[in-house]
Formats: sequence, C-alpha cells, structure tokens
Amino acid sequence: MMAYGSLISLSSMEQTLGHKYEGPIHKVHLTGYERAWACVRPFNDPLAIAAGREKIEAFFLRGAERIPFSGTAEMNIYPKKRGQINGILYLITDEELIGFDKRERGYRRVDVTDRIEEFRFRGGKVYVYEGPPGPPAASSPVKGTYILIKEFFDLVTGACDAIGKDFRNEFDKSTRPCIYPVVSLKNIIWEKVK
Repeated sequence: MMAYGSLISLSSMEQTLGHKYEGPIHKVHLTGYERAWACVRPFNDPLAIAAGREKIEAFFLRGAERIPFSGTAEMNIYPKKRGQINGILYLITDEELIGFDKRERGYRRVDVTDRIEEFRFRGGKVYVYEGPPGPPAASSPVKGTYILIKEFFDLVTGACDAIGKDFRNEFDKSTRPCIYPVVSLKNIIWEKVK
C-alpha cells in the first residue's frame, strides 16, 4: 500500500492495522498523479444519514462570529499526465488491506503497481486510495463551506517532518495549497439537529 496523506504517519497506519507494523518502510514516488487538499466530506451526506448517522450542524469561531460549514476537506490524489508525488510504501497482507478499505470509506482502492518509480513488483500489487474522480477544481465547492481541520493537517505534515526535511519539502512542492480555512478543533462547535 502506498501512503500519501495521513497514512504516512506510522502511528495512524498502525491504528488501522490494529498492531505494530514490523515490515519495511520505503520512501517512494508515485508517477502520473498530483496531490491536493480537495476531497470534501459533507457531514450530512444523505448516504451517511441513511446509514444511521445523526444529522449535525457545525460552526467555526472567528472572533465572536459563528461561521457555518458543511464538512471537512481531506487529502486526495488525481491523475495528472506528468505528475509525481512522494509517499511511503508499506507491505501488508490482503486481510490487513480490508481494514484500510473500511477506514478509507468514500475513497476507492486503485492498483498503481506499475506507477511506483523505485521498484518493479512480482507476485503482489501496490494500491493507493483515491477519492472521487475528477480534477481538484471539480471537488471544490464554494470556498468557506468546508474547512481543513488543523490537527489533521498537523498529523500529515508532522509525519512528513519526522521522515526528514527533504521529504517534507518534496511533499509541499507536490501538493496543491489548501483553498479552505484551516481551523483548530478547539474553535469548532458541533450541534445535533433535532
């Protein structure tokens, strides 16, 4: 599995894995893609509500003002002819992959075995999780209706920093800037809709 966002964090990856990861960790490059903070998840998506999740309203505080928002932005990748992003390659079993399928609900697992620059593979496949298809602009609704949670941003960039300065610099250069406000969880108000 090739990680390009929050799964770069070994602790985040191990949380989904359900045990300590003992395999090799390889810094790799995925060709033919670009990365962006552009996959948006609405809180009150009809599919989520149909699955039994409660409807909520969310606001972030800017001074004394309560600003409503509809959901959060997450990391995604999009096909790009001459694109290339850095990431981490983990070796996991087919059974372990099922847990990542659950974690990455809303994303689809894509075979990128032939797009990893550093290796040629036999007897196994390399997967990456890709959000809804289309260019980043297609999944960027009105600015301000979505936010990027600061703690999530810090998890991803902190994991890159832990790998090293060069890895972080390459991550920044190969990632489109976020167009959404970055808001800390401490400045968010959640309310159930009755």
